[in-house]
Amino acid sequence: MSKSKPDPNQTLLQWADERDVTVENEAIEDRLGHLQPTLVRASAGSGKTYQLTARLLRILLQGAAPETILATTFTRKAAGEILSRVLISLAKAADEDDDKALQSLRAQVDIPSLPRSSCLSLLDNLMRNIHRLRICTLDALFAQAARSFPFELNLPPAWRLTDEIEEVWMRERAIDQVIGTLDRSETIALLSMLGRGEVKRSVVRELIGVVETAYSIQRQAGEEAWKKLSAPALPENEVITRAAGLLLTAKPKQKTLKAKLEKMGDALQARQFACLHGETLITNIAKARRSGDPVKLGRSVFPDGLDEAFDVLFEIAKSETLRLLRAQNEATGSVLHNYDYQIDSLKQSARALGFDDVAIRLASQFAALDEQSVSSRMDGAVDHLLLDEFQDTSPVQWQVLRPLAIACASDREEVNPNATEEVRQIPRSFFCVGDTKQAIYGWRGGVAQIFDAVAIEVPDVEEKKQNESFRSSPVIMDGVNAIFRCLSKHPIVSHADKTNKADRGYHEAFAIDKFAKDFPVHVTARKDLAGHVQFVTSRKCEGDATEKRMTCFEDAARIVRHINAVAPNRSIGILTRTNRGVAEMILLLEAMGVDVSQEGGNPLTDSAAVEVILSALMMADHPGDGRWELHVSSSPLSEQEGFGPDFVRNLVEERGIAEAIESLAATIAPVCDSRDTIRLKQLTRLALAYQSNVAPRLRDFVRLVREKRVERPQAAKVRVMTVHQSKGLEFDAVVLPQLDGDLVRASGKPIAMSKKLGSPPEGLTRYLSHDNWHFLTPAWQKAFGDATCASMTEAMCLMYVAMTRARQGLYMVVPPATKKSYETKTAGSLIYHAVGSQEDPTQPETVLWELGQDDWYV
Repeated sequence: MSKSKPDPNQTLLQWADERDVTVENEAIEDRLGHLQPTLVRASAGSGKTYQLTARLLRILLQGAAPETILATTFTRKAAGEILSRVLISLAKAADEDDDKALQSLRAQVDIPSLPRSSCLSLLDNLMRNIHRLRICTLDALFAQAARSFPFELNLPPAWRLTDEIEEVWMRERAIDQVIGTLDRSETIALLSMLGRGEVKRSVVRELIGVVETAYSIQRQAGEEAWKKLSAPALPENEVITRAAGLLLTAKPKQKTLKAKLEKMGDALQARQFACLHGETLITNIAKARRSGDPVKLGRSVFPDGLDEAFDVLFEIAKSETLRLLRAQNEATGSVLHNYDYQIDSLKQSARALGFDDVAIRLASQFAALDEQSVSSRMDGAVDHLLLDEFQDTSPVQWQVLRPLAIACASDREEVNPNATEEVRQIPRSFFCVGDTKQAIYGWRGGVAQIFDAVAIEVPDVEEKKQNESFRSSPVIMDGVNAIFRCLSKHPIVSHADKTNKADRGYHEAFAIDKFAKDFPVHVTARKDLAGHVQFVTSRKCEGDATEKRMTCFEDAARIVRHINAVAPNRSIGILTRTNRGVAEMILLLEAMGVDVSQEGGNPLTDSAAVEVILSALMMADHPGDGRWELHVSSSPLSEQEGFGPDFVRNLVEERGIAEAIESLAATIAPVCDSRDTIRLKQLTRLALAYQSNVAPRLRDFVRLVREKRVERPQAAKVRVMTVHQSKGLEFDAVVLPQLDGDLVRASGKPIAMSKKLGSPPEGLTRYLSHDNWHFLTPAWQKAFGDATCASMTEAMCLMYVAMTRARQGLYMVVPPATKKSYETKTAGSLIYHAVGSQEDPTQPETVLWELGQDDWYV
């Protein structure tokens, strides 16, 4: 018979262990269970964090040491939530008065006979060893790994991590040094090649663009990858001359045809091929060769006997286009090679590395290290690997994680045949969870297809699917199903040329169609939850794109104001595509008297008080510029005795930037409202962090303040943020006011060609206009097409993430369409065609589609 109360001489754990000894023995079989390597495809709201926490708890309850477990995710907030859930679940289950919590935990970890004493014992062990339980972000993991192998990775002594602002500054300094290594003629030649024969006005701006778009991917491949695209030679002179003669002597009946042939013939005869760039006739020749039809110009057919000349024209255009592209590629590789040397030297001397630098160095070295070295250097072997939000993993990150994943999913004997019998018997496990429908970080290197690579590369992985939401109402799920399962109804898909893989439209249509066909039916566990979905046009606006956007925002703000007024306890998320949209929405809502919280942050310069202090700093750094002194003269700062440039400069020199700003802030704080007071405190904290720089300059600090985004914390039921910032959050109602922008925006990123997903690129090229894809080899056409598919798929994912944040209310606002066909490549147009709306999209203030009850919040 177990004791009901502990003996005064016993510890709580001793009493619990003695009381539950019988139950503990009954659970022994559960502790010996094998954990199959698992890959979970979990849709939005289906409990990804719940599943990962369950796996983590089960591993711990089966006796795994905390230091043998590694759980990674993408944000510190998510890592904190996982740890919090583990500790709270155990604490509640260990509570004698909470039988429901114990039953819930038993169901979660699938150990029906789990004794309460095990929960209490594990909780005690975790609290004593909390520092050894590795639940962290990938960046934190890579930083730890890098510190464990400083010599192998050639890291500078006492190195530190940079932030995004310092990265920008170092980039600019490195670019200045690249320019400094070239003389004037070399600079002009290089810029000409970078611009495909056109010299751009701003040297620095051109090089910054190249570095921002191409440097990250070149680091994985090397300079030689830019030389993989080949350009065919021009036809022989005799062939060109003969073609020119055929074109000039042809006698078509139509004047337009004759003029075109004469123009082309003269160009070939003079060997001036620049006019062939973008020439419609070249596109028509390519189209005719694919279809077998005669070459046309408009509706007119050229006379017979010109096929040879047309083929020569096409080959010349192909040679010239690819020659310029190859020259641009080689120039890009040369610039980036030089830049890599300069930025690496700067960072080595500053003993500073970015997160990308750490990941790149690890990717090139980590796979070659043996398991024993990794275990000893990282203070413990990783026997259990749990990966969260895996769809956002980049190829470089997967190259680092792959050896750990394969080892944790494999038998120890397979990985290390020389391991002792005792070591071989220690179980291992691998768990990966994510959702390729929520892959919205391609712009920072995430590749959702790597999720599929896990199933191929990690041995014996069991795949599971979760499509039941524990977040949203049936109405929201019906809306999501209606939209995403019917995306193929859009004319983008039906109008695409399915036979032409050199056409961008083919790949866009393929991506949309595949997303729709692969989209699983979403169901919900919250059957009784009311909901409302509404898709409406805004008021009519005859202005430009900015005015139309603001009209949409105003109408969206009115929806928010209404819901907030009648149901003030309901949470509302307004999700935009851009940070600029966040700022505009906040101003509108504040003007309407709605209490709103800003997520993601804006620069501190949204505060007049901060601007005054920045002007004081600039006045000290540039005393000859009267603008700053004029601005400060109208503030309380000027009332201090002796205030001026020397006053501020001496204050900074004597006390440092942080204390100087704190002193200036204290002077103006009495006349500030609560909002400006918060911003002044944040300015001081920013100065404290900046003060550690080797040679802090006032103007550099001012620039930091103007560029760095800082959140303005404020408890409010109405929150404004970008769709990217909303990842992982949920709201009672979601309002989407920015659905009319282009689905895919030109990024300028290079195109990579790889034989194997997740491996470094074998070939790289700058982007080529889609009108010229027919000049590319099939392999390069596929590379360009894959990049187009990825961009379009990410646009679908962004829509999905935005809509699935809603629990009960989803409101989508678009400007009236210009045509009833509404065939634009926008999210609004996709939704309109997917739901089969019969309403006129050109009419303002019209409900295009609606589900559920509009009084869901009652």
